[in-house]
Amino acid sequence: MAAKCLLIYNPVSGNDSITDVELLEMAQVRMPDFSVELWETTGENDEDKIKAKYNESKPDLVLIGGGDGTVKLVAKCLQEEKVPMCILPLGSANGLAKCLGINDMVDSWESVRDFKAHYIDAIQINGELCLHLADFGINANLIQKFEQEESRGMLAYVKNSFSEIFGAEAKKFQLEISGESIEVIAKMIVIANGDQYGTGAIVNCNGIMDDGKFEVIAFNPETAENYVRMTMAFFKGDIDEVEGVRSWSVEECKLSNPEGAEFQIDGEMMDSTDFISAKIEKHAFKFLTGKSFAACHTSLD
Repeated sequence: MAAKCLLIYNPVSGNDSITDVELLEMAQVRMPDFSVELWETTGENDEDKIKAKYNESKPDLVLIGGGDGTVKLVAKCLQEEKVPMCILPLGSANGLAKCLGINDMVDSWESVRDFKAHYIDAIQINGELCLHLADFGINANLIQKFEQEESRGMLAYVKNSFSEIFGAEAKKFQLEISGESIEVIAKMIVIANGDQYGTGAIVNCNGIMDDGKFEVIAFNPETAENYVRMTMAFFKGDIDEVEGVRSWSVEECKLSNPEGAEFQIDGEMMDSTDFISAKIEKHAFKFLTGKSFAACHTSLD
């Protein structure tokens, strides 16, 4: 009997023009050892529907066709099931997929074929699930503007980036780590389980998604030269060597945001908050990963 795969697809993710029929046909061709069933999100009561569909299907693998928001929705619904999941990156940025070594659909099909499964950590932030990156400041502001754009996709994101990066003001934050209180002045603070954004910008050189820790990284470039060097470092992967960058590797921390910097988790804007508490949740989910995934622990195959 063929193994069962449930393909959960968000038809409004990103700006991809693939249809549900095309996606199902592609999965059936690429996954001959699986019986594939496609189910679409609607934006209405999806959490309860996903749980019910999973209990009805009892699949051996869950494919998630969408962006970071869709992946987070499905993962949250199925956390107790410990079922292997694999991302089909159909969103605008697909940051989590890139952190897992899946840059495109080809990587997705290869990961299913190789079936290299890893447990990955998650972060609980004020009771909200964070799978790869949360931040205060520049990037959160960019996401807010991106959500207000009529056009979607990476171009809309990039279009807003230049004025935001160079026009941002530093804000005051207070970190509490292992009982120590640390005052931080920064234009952006990232709470990072993964290593990079969907743009490919590597913000966390120490990001390993299954090591039981996450990183808190503060960015405060003060000169034009710092901005240029920092921008280059994001794509070279040596941001930790740049002046104006501080980082801490932790299992938990508290952060005060007295000046009201914007805050986002996994690409979703959060309500304004002046305080967060963040704690690692080790080996919370099981994902199939691509060849470039950096793992601390061995795969589960």
